Amino acid sequence: MKPIIACTDFSTTANNAVHYAAALASASNAPLILYHHFDYPIPAADFPGFNPAVFVDDAAAGLEARLKDIKRELLRTHEIEIECIVRTFDLQIDLETVFKDEQASLVVLGLQGQSAVLNALFGSVAAKAIRRGKLPLLLVPEGAVFHSLKKILFPFDDQEIASAAILQPLCDLAISFDAYIEVLTLFDLEKTPALAPNSKMSAPKSALDALLSDTRHGFSYENEAAITNGILYEAARSSADIVAMIPRQHSFLSGLLNQSNTQRIAAAIPVPLLVLEIP
Repeated sequence: MKPIIACTDFSTTANNAVHYAAALASASNAPLILYHHFDYPIPAADFPGFNPAVFVDDAAAGLEARLKDIKRELLRTHEIEIECIVRTFDLQIDLETVFKDEQASLVVLGLQGQSAVLNALFGSVAAKAIRRGKLPLLLVPEGAVFHSLKKILFPFDDQEIASAAILQPLCDLAISFDAYIEVLTLFDLEKTPALAPNSKMSAPKSALDALLSDTRHGFSYENEAAITNGILYEAARSSADIVAMIPRQHSFLSGLLNQSNTQRIAAAIPVPLLVLEIP
């Protein structure tokens, strides 16, 4: 695989995600990039002698030293190539620039759990990155431990996928680990009868079938009115290692970003969530 970027703010949640990313990089023979962003200082009027450039240089050097400490720790257990990058300007733009310059495949971020549910997605770095939709993100919940991927659950509601490139991170993971992709369609016979299974595969599913042709995959259906609960139930029932989604395609992700009462669902995700680019 191409390089994996692990973002850290040195918190416990981020530290767990970094270790997950390192194990993922090691298992998939991918380089790892440890990335930290800090805000550029705005000098106060009553500090005329303050030199932002000097402050930034000193701060960046100190933060890079902290990343190198993490690098040394990771190299004790993983034989991988690790690069450390510190940036300060605009978090999202900087991250997207690094992703492009390094030709990365994935960005790994920590996802806070129920103890911090009000901040789990809304207003967080993860939420902002999802809303921009420019990068494939792997959100790792607190306590998640990496193990070889065997199954990836991919909820799909028959909307056309604009480009094969959107699915590339999903396919890369599946191919790297020979993981099975379960394409899950949840339907309600009253509200979404068109999604119910029938003898003929829909045009969007036929197109998706072709896009996933290099992977082991199959299609499943569940009659479930509560979409969010249905996905979580199926993830647990099928022992999925990752849940993959396209923002704004599925009502579950739309709910995560727009409805406060779904924060409990976001925090309840037991496995990493792969958020693909917005088409």
